[in-house]
Amino acid sequence: MSPARQHEQLPDTESRWRPLALLGPVLTVFLLGLTFLSWQAAEREASAKRRQAFITSADRIVYSLKDRMATFELVLRGVKGYYDGSDSIDRNEFRAYVQALRLPETRPGLQGVSYARDLPAERLDAHMAQMRERGFSSYTVHPPGARARYTPITHIEPQSTDNLKALGFDISTVPAAREALDRARDTGQLALTARLRLQQDVGRNSVSGVVMYLPIYQNDADLDSVEGRRRGVVGWVSAPFRMPELLQGMAQQLDADIDLAIYDGNPQAGGSLLYGNTNRPSALEDSPHGLRTTQQMHLGGRTWTLVMEPLPAFERRFDDTDNGLFAAMGVALSLLVGGLIWVMATGRERAVGLAHRMTQALRSTRDDLESTLNAIPDLLFEVGLDGRIYHYRSARSALLVAPPEMFLGRTMEEFVPPEAVTGLRAALQAAHDTGYSIGHQYHLELGQQTHWFELSIARKESATPGQEPRFIALSRDITERKLAEARTHQLAYFDALTGLPNRRMLLDRLEHALASARKSGQVGALLFIDLDNFKQINDARGHPLGDRLLKQVAERLSQLLRPGDTVARIGGDEFVLLVNDIATDMESAGRSALLAAEAVRASLEMPYTIDTHLYSSTGSIGITLFPKRSEAVEDLLREADTAMYRAKDLGRNRILFYEADMQADVQERLALEQDLKKASAEGQLLAFVQSQVDASGTVIGGELLMRWNHPVRGSVPPSRFIPVAESSGLILRMGDWMIRQACETLARLHRAGQDLSISVNVSERQFRQDDFVERIRDLLAQTGAPAAQLILEVTESLLIENLDDTIARMTELGQIGVRFSIDDFGTGYSSLAYLKRLPLFELKIDKSFVQDTPDDPSDTAIVQSIISVARHLKLRVVAEGVETRAQADFLVESQCDCLQGYLFSRPEPLQGWVARQLGQG
Repeated sequence: MSPARQHEQLPDTESRWRPLALLGPVLTVFLLGLTFLSWQAAEREASAKRRQAFITSADRIVYSLKDRMATFELVLRGVKGYYDGSDSIDRNEFRAYVQALRLPETRPGLQGVSYARDLPAERLDAHMAQMRERGFSSYTVHPPGARARYTPITHIEPQSTDNLKALGFDISTVPAAREALDRARDTGQLALTARLRLQQDVGRNSVSGVVMYLPIYQNDADLDSVEGRRRGVVGWVSAPFRMPELLQGMAQQLDADIDLAIYDGNPQAGGSLLYGNTNRPSALEDSPHGLRTTQQMHLGGRTWTLVMEPLPAFERRFDDTDNGLFAAMGVALSLLVGGLIWVMATGRERAVGLAHRMTQALRSTRDDLESTLNAIPDLLFEVGLDGRIYHYRSARSALLVAPPEMFLGRTMEEFVPPEAVTGLRAALQAAHDTGYSIGHQYHLELGQQTHWFELSIARKESATPGQEPRFIALSRDITERKLAEARTHQLAYFDALTGLPNRRMLLDRLEHALASARKSGQVGALLFIDLDNFKQINDARGHPLGDRLLKQVAERLSQLLRPGDTVARIGGDEFVLLVNDIATDMESAGRSALLAAEAVRASLEMPYTIDTHLYSSTGSIGITLFPKRSEAVEDLLREADTAMYRAKDLGRNRILFYEADMQADVQERLALEQDLKKASAEGQLLAFVQSQVDASGTVIGGELLMRWNHPVRGSVPPSRFIPVAESSGLILRMGDWMIRQACETLARLHRAGQDLSISVNVSERQFRQDDFVERIRDLLAQTGAPAAQLILEVTESLLIENLDDTIARMTELGQIGVRFSIDDFGTGYSSLAYLKRLPLFELKIDKSFVQDTPDDPSDTAIVQSIISVARHLKLRVVAEGVETRAQADFLVESQCDCLQGYLFSRPEPLQGWVARQLGQG
């Protein structure tokens, strides 16, 4: 080619590449701008993803903490329901109830469950004595000090070493606890304390404890006013817990990469730190990470503020160097494009690589979003208004009976039970109308197990106009919560030992039965059953054996039930049988009720086999029929209870119907008991003595007798007030006072050289006290009385029950000189077998045998036999009720050692008798 030809083509080539050269700088600027916008969008997306993940984690922490506190409250309400349904709960029942809750497994972080009693100052001593009798020998209310009212912890479970430190602690002495107690009492609602040091943490540095309180009121309390609630409160159930242990127990529900601080109140207003690192930045300072959220929880009258911010480990999850590298490469590429525009013509592969990297970034974003969705511990669906499933996401696909793909395109009606479909459709419609719907519950049978779910639905805003509405449905598995509620219901309405309905459930069913009877005209019956002598079996063989016997009783009673009837255990060894619709008139109903009661009595009489041993027990049964007049359910229970106690008074193992005069008798006994309490405190009880003489008529001793001179009733005979004292427990105080009178009298006579003997009656309840021997020993030491002149009179029935223990006690007292006499001998179980084994000094012939001697041959023979037996056993004999000279001559002739009766002296005041014996009268 000629030079001229070449010169002609050059301008054409330059003109062809000049637009590309001019395009270089423009394209460089454009690409730099595009790179900056892409980098900025990627940073915004990463920041949004980081913030969304943080908010999701924070919401999960708040929800989990609320859920855990709700389960704690559920425990307290279950215990409160158990108390409401029982007259009283002993420590064994309380332990059985709390153990059934399995707190360490189901409520980690909860220190225990306790009961604190509202106690006026005047009942403090009696309360401590009662607790010591129940097995806590060193029990005392602490800290010491005089206060108008006390709030000691009387029950606490589990009885760990730490928890036992709190037994007897007066929680009202802690200001934070006192404020929560008063608030719970006045509102009737759950109350939470401020941060305090638990009694379990005394001696430690920990002050991170918090306590929940729930008040318990009397059944008849007026709960509609604050004053009524204050008067009616009887105690509080409480749940103490330590915040670190609470949060540690929730570790699986919390995000370890989120720093959590919990304040009681507003941290900006000086709220105290309940949980968190004390060295962390203040809640008032800005977060160095730029992320922090603060949420509040309202619980038990207090407000907790939760401050959450990400830890470095959380930030590292979102460190993405690809965005910076992508921007740097974009800048470099943009600069190179300007100088190397010709490469663009051959740079298709480079463009493909860039597209590939951008695709990878999109995929990474998608994968992160999918990971976040899979981390949600719930079933996540996207559904239409017709219930058709379009999308599914969850890490818990194992809960489903089929792969999730099989649900896509199908409607809820195809796999949800028909009874749940209506509720699900209503929830969808509510979400469509209002934007969201929460709280709907339904259940599914999955893997041969029933699972409960709670459904929350939110309307999804569509970006495409005219598209049908879509919804995001979040289904949370609440099976564990449902099971906990079922367990709580079981424990609140059913007896923990036997599984029978408890008092609370019985009252509810009796209310329905009474209403039904009034409406239908059918008559029902209420049978109140109390086991005879169960306490002796329980004390002699231990509570575990007693519990097994009670279970067998429950099984026997349950086997006698008709459909629709109820048997309940309302405490201790007391059971109630509710029989519905047994007749249309009272007479026929009475016969049917008697047949039912006889079947119960016969069933309870059969021996009980426990560990290959046979045990015998019977039952006393009281019956009342309903409906009558306008009785309430409590009236019916009281009537049946009254009839049962009258059956016991008549000899046990009996059946008795309630009669109106029984109630009058009960009220009279109650009034007599109240008067007797005052009599013991106000000195109305007096010690009298009746002389005992030998064959020559010389006074050799006397028997102490108690008399009661009431300011209104006048002289109350012992036959009326002694049984009341026995049943109420007042006999313990009265018996101690009588023995002290005997010891002081013996000491005074001994100092004057008069070694007369003094006999004093000892009740079975008094003799069975754990410290009875120690009490006698202390009284003898305090008064200086000669032990050999003190004669304790006991009955035959006391001797034969728990014979080995009786012999041990009598032998221990006999070793210090105290002597024993069998009172009213011949009227009980007179047996040579126990007479030979017991360390006795004396037999007292009952006056019923003496009064017809010597005219009645039978009584004469009995008296002579008793004297003969006593002489062979080397026992002294005292004859009571000697009123005639003929009786005295016969007894002397029969070699009776000692005589006592009106023939020689009537009972007289102790002081006058002593003065006469000392020659001062």
